Amino acid sequence: MGNISIAETRCKGCGRCIAACPRDLIEFSSDLNDLGYNYVVFKGKPEDCTGCTLCAVACPDQGVEVWNQKGKQTFVNTCGLTERMTHYCPGCTHGVIHRLTAEVLEELGLLGRTVGIAPVGCSVLAYEYFNFDMIEAAHGRAPAVATGVKRARPESIVFTYQGDGDLASIGAAEILHTANRGEKVTVIFVNNAIYGMTGGQMAPTTMPGQHTTTSPFGRDVSDSGYPMRMAEILATLETPAFIARGSVHTGKQALKTKKLIKKAFEHQAADRCFSFVEILSTCPTNWGLSPNEATDWLEQNMIPYYPLGTVKEPGGVSPRVPTAG
Repeated sequence: MGNISIAETRCKGCGRCIAACPRDLIEFSSDLNDLGYNYVVFKGKPEDCTGCTLCAVACPDQGVEVWNQKGKQTFVNTCGLTERMTHYCPGCTHGVIHRLTAEVLEELGLLGRTVGIAPVGCSVLAYEYFNFDMIEAAHGRAPAVATGVKRARPESIVFTYQGDGDLASIGAAEILHTANRGEKVTVIFVNNAIYGMTGGQMAPTTMPGQHTTTSPFGRDVSDSGYPMRMAEILATLETPAFIARGSVHTGKQALKTKKLIKKAFEHQAADRCFSFVEILSTCPTNWGLSPNEATDWLEQNMIPYYPLGTVKEPGGVSPRVPTAG
């Protein structure tokens, strides 16, 4: 039996918690909250809920908390995040990645010595949401700033939080050389296959045939090339590194991704190597889809091209480089 608390004032009406609940215990209210959204409510009885926490894991806005009365599973919002509402669109999974990152740092006892780097992009206001020291970097330059912080204060836990347009386009040289030098920082790379903040333009990670504002007829690979698999590109470097790819399009996948994030920070805390976690994320607004449709689109189109799992470990696992087809 689980105990669920839903903060209607934080709900943006994306419905991700509804899709995540295996027992169909959450529904939309007919009323609007102060944000103007039909918020969600719990429609079952406490004994109906198993306390699986998937609804809370799937919520991008820290609006759901779950307690399992047997004490085996608990999901309560982390102190690694502020109470501030995010600026992200309804259904955007940036909020999920924020929470997973903050949870890992809290669980590892690293919050007090963490420094995050937020560059330009949808994550430009990340310093408003993480409850520890943050630095703003110029577009694409977060790895360079992280290098400076880590070399000046090697006892710090330093990470960058970057989107695909920022990291794989204007910041491509920065990330390649930071990884090649083996800087002992962690990179959280959010791949939603599009430029989100600036209007939905084609990014280096945009899928073949995907429609964007700068590829209205779909990405033509004969003209623009294929999407760049940044995890596999970095894995070809000789420098020891931990490189992995996860996704947060469902609650179950988010929990798997949390383990990858945790492993990445454990490598940094042990002063072992550069670590990089690519995370597939949805962008319902710029994809022109509902949050649930965006989840399906990611699973059907992105995961076959961007396979999930560990790509490289410090021990020398051979990089996995799939074919373009």
